[in-house]
Amino acid sequence: MVNYTEEDLLHHDYINTTTNADNPDYIAIRDRERVSKRERYEVVYFCDAFVKKYDVPKTKESFQKVEKLIRLPQASAIVMRDKLNAFVAENWNKGLV
Repeated sequence: MVNYTEEDLLHHDYINTTTNADNPDYIAIRDRERVSKRERYEVVYFCDAFVKKYDVPKTKESFQKVEKLIRLPQASAIVMRDKLNAFVAENWNKGLV
């Protein structure tokens, strides 16, 4: 299965909050619960995980569709990972993006 990267993102306005001492692969308890939709590595991780977990085509287009959905105004206040997953799943076939 493909692991998507930041090169697969549609948008390039994310911030990179990792420093040399940070490990973007480390997921603390807070990171497991919340998603910062402004941080590049968190968006990549979220989109990649959604495509792998849910019954959607395992394509770059699906990865980018997740990215588009989480950037919708309707999703702006959703920060909890489980709620954001539910939002994307519920809106996958609604033609919002």
